[in-house]
Amino acid sequence: MKIQHLIRAVLLSVCLTAPLMSTAQAQNAGRVGTVEGVRQETVQNSGSTLGTVGGAVVGGVLGNQVGQGRGRTLATVGGAAGGAVVGNRMTAGESTLWIVTVRYEDGSVATVQQTAQPAVRPGDRVRVTDTGMELLR
Repeated sequence: MKIQHLIRAVLLSVCLTAPLMSTAQAQNAGRVGTVEGVRQETVQNSGSTLGTVGGAVVGGVLGNQVGQGRGRTLATVGGAAGGAVVGNRMTAGESTLWIVTVRYEDGSVATVQQTAQPAVRPGDRVRVTDTGMELLR
């Protein structure tokens, strides 16, 4: 009796996981489609948190080298605040994105954003995966 329950449980688990495994393989294989367009856009970047924090640390350390007592404390706080502003502005700027429009075989349309210029042009057949876009020959 226990063996029958064990066999049923194993068969049930195999039946339930087989479709999931084939779905995962299909997702890894990617989706195939045709490039409909490639355009370039410039986007504004606000300063990064890392730049702000890094600037505050450097400014605070430099400010701490000045004066004694309360003057040193004020210099440390002022240096940290000034460093935060400078660090934030240093990491701000513009970035270029390339947006590739792909029409998949099922008729759906998607856009893929890349930070590097893609090696595709309208009419090319591509495979889009989680890791990027591959030109099909």
